[in-house]
Amino acid sequence: MALKDNFGHPRGMMGRFVLSGMNMGHTPMAKWGITQIDIPRKADIVDIGCGGGFNVKRLLSNIAEGHVYGVDVSAVSVEKTRAVNKKALGTRCEVYQADAQKLPFDDGVLDLATAFETVYFWKNIGGCFREVRRVLKPGGQFAVINDSGDTNKHWEDVIPGMTVYSPEDIEALMKESGFADIRITAKKNMYCVVGSA
Repeated sequence: MALKDNFGHPRGMMGRFVLSGMNMGHTPMAKWGITQIDIPRKADIVDIGCGGGFNVKRLLSNIAEGHVYGVDVSAVSVEKTRAVNKKALGTRCEVYQADAQKLPFDDGVLDLATAFETVYFWKNIGGCFREVRRVLKPGGQFAVINDSGDTNKHWEDVIPGMTVYSPEDIEALMKESGFADIRITAKKNMYCVVGSA
């Protein structure tokens, strides 16, 4: 399996390599993105497509009470996220292998859902957005943070299974899925779209 085949679903040794690279390479975007979200000091949060686990760790450092859950379709990502957050596992953090179309939570139980650089690979993205809305409390937030990188590059031709979305695409998907009070912030090629359930 080629390196580029591991971006959407990391597997094996190559997948572990990709996750380490993502943890480092996505750091500027992730740090900026977190500043664009109103994170309650006491919150139950899910990071969907948690990848290498650094964003779960960052979210944990932003709350005084509550839990951060990581969810990823990749077993290698789940393993990596658990390793990165091992001190908080079982107390303030849990990590699950699951698809964004079927999140392992009851209705209306979470305050915030985040998706950093992952919606590109979600199948049935409208269904995924509706599933995110299902698990959020009324007024809970959903934040999508992406870095479009070189806008002249046709990423969909380079990375298998990838669909590129503009901030306006994400806004439209959120509206169609029942989110309200949607706002977009941007810095260079990075953007954050936040909607309320």
